[in-house]
Amino acid sequence: MSEGWRFEGWHHVQLAMPPGGETGADAFYAERLGLEAIPKPAHLVARGGRWYRGAGLELHLGVEEGFRASAKSHPAMRVRGLGELREALERQGVTVVDDTQLEGHERWYVTDPFGNRLELIEEVRA
Repeated sequence: MSEGWRFEGWHHVQLAMPPGGETGADAFYAERLGLEAIPKPAHLVARGGRWYRGAGLELHLGVEEGFRASAKSHPAMRVRGLGELREALERQGVTVVDDTQLEGHERWYVTDPFGNRLELIEEVRA
């Protein structure tokens, strides 16, 4: 048990992207997923990458030389209106991959333009 401290949640999750991938990141994360692009602090801009925010989450994409996509490890983003998001993404040509459901949840996966896996999940209320 803790001794006066506790975890309160994530500040952000960071995924890697290849050098020069900022335009593709904006097209996917801001335009397709609807996350808000947020400015990086001035002293970090030269590193490249992008930062995004949605209700209750912040996602950072950092440039990594010798980039390799994260095909197994992944962030899971909670969504309200998961079915509507799925329809919107499929209309835009995004491939949605179903997986075994977790009790009380609906979930599926997409990959970003760089091959990083993202889980999108919604609690199903009876």
